[in-house]
Amino acid sequence: MSQVFVAQYRHRADARATLDALTALLDAGVTPRADFLVLPENTLALPDAGPLPTALREEALTYLARIARRNDAHVLTGSWAEENPDGSGVEQVAYLLDPEGGIRLTVRRALDARGRTATGDDFPVVDTEHGRVGVLLGPDFWLVEPPRIQCLAGAELLLVASSTSGGTTDSQHAAVWGVATLDTVGVALAAGLGAPSAGGSGIAVPDGFLAWAGTREAVVSAAWDPDHIRHLRKPDLRFQETLWFGLWARRPELYASLTGGPAAVSADGTGG
Repeated sequence: MSQVFVAQYRHRADARATLDALTALLDAGVTPRADFLVLPENTLALPDAGPLPTALREEALTYLARIARRNDAHVLTGSWAEENPDGSGVEQVAYLLDPEGGIRLTVRRALDARGRTATGDDFPVVDTEHGRVGVLLGPDFWLVEPPRIQCLAGAELLLVASSTSGGTTDSQHAAVWGVATLDTVGVALAAGLGAPSAGGSGIAVPDGFLAWAGTREAVVSAAWDPDHIRHLRKPDLRFQETLWFGLWARRPELYASLTGGPAAVSADGTGG
């Protein structure tokens, strides 16, 4: 069994105040049992505030690395705006820290015309001592393909730094469980509170939600068992014990009808 923690909170008046509030929340809510900790998209400030000051970014990374080392845990830092390394503009960046506090991987996303996190085309999956883990940032989780791609690559738990919409919170809550069920995977999703995100962070498996923060500031946690996910992915032609058909029962040749390949069907249903 592994213990997964997800943090949900509001932005304060500025990034400095938000970091102070976040450290107080995590110090009180993350126990030494933590194996994973997930923070939301826009960890300390919205992208339209500009790149996070270097000193503040380093302070946040140092603090989160200390949590990773103290708990022997993987920490998804959430994301913040940084200048592109090539100087071409600003992008959203998220880091996955390993139990030694080092950066295991980095996810970078461009900003769209509205200044929000854009979708990407790289969906990393990493091996940990607690199973194979996929990392998703921003709107990629709410698309069908990114979680499915990661699960087909063996991801047993998805760590998601994202946001939700106040107008569709109930639907998005249902979608988190839907992804867990259809892809036979655990999902740990962190979303902020207050515009533009409406909360709803939680931890779900195909059996249902293990923890849900609703619309309150909180650190929620749950025990997650990778062996249970592996069991559900085993073939069971009687459909009595497992959900293997959700991930593995596929007919990829049908994608031709979506991409205009040889098997494409015309509007009148005659094909060609």
